[in-house]
Amino acid sequence: MTSPPFPSPTAESAARPAACGLLPGAHYWQARQTDRMIVRLLFAPRNRIEVDIWWNRTGLHPDVQLEFGLYRDSVEFGSLTGNGYDAPHFHRLGFGTLAVNVAVLALKATCPAKTVVQGVLSNTAEEQLAAAERLRLEDNRRAFWRRFGLEVMACGEPPQDYLRGTVGRLRTVATGQVAGQFPRCVALNQFVTEPPAGF
Repeated sequence: MTSPPFPSPTAESAARPAACGLLPGAHYWQARQTDRMIVRLLFAPRNRIEVDIWWNRTGLHPDVQLEFGLYRDSVEFGSLTGNGYDAPHFHRLGFGTLAVNVAVLALKATCPAKTVVQGVLSNTAEEQLAAAERLRLEDNRRAFWRRFGLEVMACGEPPQDYLRGTVGRLRTVATGQVAGQFPRCVALNQFVTEPPAGF
């Protein structure tokens, strides 16, 4: 699906933090300690919300990416990639939690509380693993999404895990840090529309 281009920020808006309600376009947050992390939040009304994370670099493709599709009466979970078992530098270190927290705040700022959130949970990269390891990762994935206020239900034959909830019941998970250095929850008013150097 082709997405509409995001508007480029004007000189005035580039220096202004993202407002409550969230303006369309790209918004950035970055922090540096031992390492450097950049988070980009893309908001395209009636299209998508995307959260991208870069770790110690800039570039076209982020290290971790989360996407939600936006529809008239629903939000559809698309994918969370880059933080799975096959990415040990990002797996279980808070990157996925940060991405979902930012998306939750963006959804709450842009969608009515009654808007349905739904999607399918899967990871095709795990298909070659032993059954016990696949089950462990599936259980971890279910527990991960339930922390944000979503139900995970098995449906169909063979059964698949489905996410179900509403924007109003979503919640952030603020405890812990990303890679032991950065907060797992960043308020939208800390994002700016001016891209960091290198973008």
